[in-house]
Amino acid sequence: MREITLSNGLRVLLLPQAHLQSAYFGLWVAAGPVFETKENNGVSHFIEHIVFKGSETRSTLEIAQGADRLGATLNAYTGKEYTHFYTRALAENITAAAEILLDMVLHPRLDEADLATERGVILEEIGMCEDDPADLCCELAESSLFKGSPYALEILGTKDTVRRMQKAQFCAQLASCYTAKRIVIGVGGKFDEDAILALIEKMCGSLPPGDSPRWPPLAINQGIYLRRAQFEQTHLLLSFPGISLQHPDRFALQVVLFVLGTGASSRLNQRIREQLGLVYQIDAWSGRFLTGGYLAVTLSLSGESQKTALQETCKIIRELPESLAEDEVQTAKAKLRASFLMSREQPHAALAAYGHNLLLFGRQIDDETLLRGLALVTLQDAKDAAARYLNLSAAALTAVGQVKNEAFYKAILQGET
Repeated sequence: MREITLSNGLRVLLLPQAHLQSAYFGLWVAAGPVFETKENNGVSHFIEHIVFKGSETRSTLEIAQGADRLGATLNAYTGKEYTHFYTRALAENITAAAEILLDMVLHPRLDEADLATERGVILEEIGMCEDDPADLCCELAESSLFKGSPYALEILGTKDTVRRMQKAQFCAQLASCYTAKRIVIGVGGKFDEDAILALIEKMCGSLPPGDSPRWPPLAINQGIYLRRAQFEQTHLLLSFPGISLQHPDRFALQVVLFVLGTGASSRLNQRIREQLGLVYQIDAWSGRFLTGGYLAVTLSLSGESQKTALQETCKIIRELPESLAEDEVQTAKAKLRASFLMSREQPHAALAAYGHNLLLFGRQIDDETLLRGLALVTLQDAKDAAARYLNLSAAALTAVGQVKNEAFYKAILQGET
């Protein structure tokens, strides 16, 4: 893999894989809710949508037809900390597909009629999330856990901010965030390196350098957050203060979360779902960002099952630090290693990691370092991490659906029922 920096500060990653027949071209832009305010919340996600409505030289139909003629896909997504745009195409067409992508991202036409149309689409998207207990629970959890930080802002924005969004806010966000030092471009697979670099220089070389991004600090609040809603299913999110993306405990915590609730053989899955049949789905995972994060256990279940399911979950969490076994740790490490190596065989997945690392950390973390960090995790490391982070006295709980009162959940977390 090669890393090239243009004179204006834009960084380019090249990951040639000549044995493939296709290629992946992506842009990572430091634009997301953490670079927004309460007044313009959702503008980064709105921009992700609006660039597909046309550039200064192409209509939305011409963008779609151009990609289809090349057999290419164009897509994008917005996260808390960045927005990612990408295209995939056969090797002979990737440069042309990349030209379409760069044109629409760097030169969106921002037509007022298109803004009005896409505003309606995004409002429908917000409505869909509000109808999904899992999405709604996660949004409520993060807005509550991160209260006081830009990380609490929602990726989609709110219905009010989206309705009020004006063209001037898009222009301001584009001028602020879509600058050279806030963009990483990655190309992987089979491609003509000279042609790709010439295209990037032509279309991106004149971008203003701008300032390097600075991500805000993140602290976690404790509490019980409830929202009653008419869902058939209730969703619970039990959370703990977690760690940042580069924290040295991240490898041990990956192992702990796998044993607890990530794998099909995990303790939570086997006990709560398979043996007791109390949940439709139960998972343990981490939400990690550049400056902090949280650990989560999520349960999808009926309102009547909450007490027993949550009691059993808390029991398993309390017992985990002392009862972790060597074979569980080795199984987790083997599964995590296999998943990591298999993902690296896909150019888009590998680039997703490399582009993400370069944008957020300003450097690459080689695969050998990551694999070594996982391999070095011992049983004692995992026990220590479980004891340090899965502390129910520091837990928060978010519930959406057929919720009980705060005292009901507090008593269970404190082991009083």
